[in-house]
Amino acid sequence: MTVTGRSLGSAVLLALSAAALGCGGGSKESEFADEPPDAGALPPPQPTVSAPPPDTGLPPVAVPTAAPCDGVQSLAMTTMFQGRASGEAPKMQPEGAPVCNVVPEGQTASGQTFMLQPGYCYTFLAQALPTVTEVDLQLELDLNAGGQPGLAALNLKPVLAVDSDTGPTAAIGAKQSCYQWPFPLPATVKLVVKARTGSGPVAAQAYSRKK
Repeated sequence: MTVTGRSLGSAVLLALSAAALGCGGGSKESEFADEPPDAGALPPPQPTVSAPPPDTGLPPVAVPTAAPCDGVQSLAMTTMFQGRASGEAPKMQPEGAPVCNVVPEGQTASGQTFMLQPGYCYTFLAQALPTVTEVDLQLELDLNAGGQPGLAALNLKPVLAVDSDTGPTAAIGAKQSCYQWPFPLPATVKLVVKARTGSGPVAAQAYSRKK
């Protein structure tokens, strides 16, 4: 009986030890499972999506440009110049062909270049059809023309003369106050006409005579 009691006691102690070891192993696994993630690790980058430009829904605005006069407009301008020339450019002849363009408000039209000669009188006329209520005229020196080294040395301003009129007609050197080129060298110039108020056909014509 004594031997059997000792054996039974040993068996109970072994069973309790095994149970204690099993509980300790489970606690260790739980410790590692509950460990928080590394706080220093960076999150993966998020993909970026570029937003498309906002759709205004409006088409691009076309900028109006100057265009040559048609046959009817050119004939009307020529007739007007002929009617004015007898009183504003007496005894003068047309210097080249008139410039005639249909321009938007605030834009200009330039004629072909021609030569100002010493010893001549000049008159310059500008005209607009009724859709333009204010026209401006100026005489400009063509600084890009070749063969004028003497004029370049004079350091002249590009704008030689401007009109002082109001309304749909303009003139420089009209009637008895003709424009005279004051230098002994000829100069290449051009007329520039502007639709200051209103849009439509504008034209300019040069006249000349020997003094």
